[in-house]
Amino acid sequence: MAKTLRDRLLDTIRELGESDLKMFKDKLNNFQPKPGFNSIRWGELERADAVEITRLLVNYYEQDYAVEVARKVLEDMDKKNLAHNLFQATEKAPGGTQQTPAPTSSTMTGVTGDKIDL
Repeated sequence: MAKTLRDRLLDTIRELGESDLKMFKDKLNNFQPKPGFNSIRWGELERADAVEITRLLVNYYEQDYAVEVARKVLEDMDKKNLAHNLFQATEKAPGGTQQTPAPTSSTMTGVTGDKIDL
């Protein structure tokens, strides 16, 4: 069975050591989510383990945004390798976000709205 986004998120959080997990929770608690989402309360994060943090992320932010939030927190912690691995793993996971291919047209629109032939 293929791993889901939630599974990949959990795997990534489990890779953090005890002190990194503590820092992850602190940064997550201070993270300012985009409009329409609430911050996770410290009372819920304080004693949470990797499984509980994953559950909180998904419950507060839904799967796609939860992965994005986790990646941003990891990057803020200078855990860019883990953030990159999470990004790559979740693109392939069921329910992962698919990137839209770039336009293949030979004409682009400039900043002013003028067409530019390539």
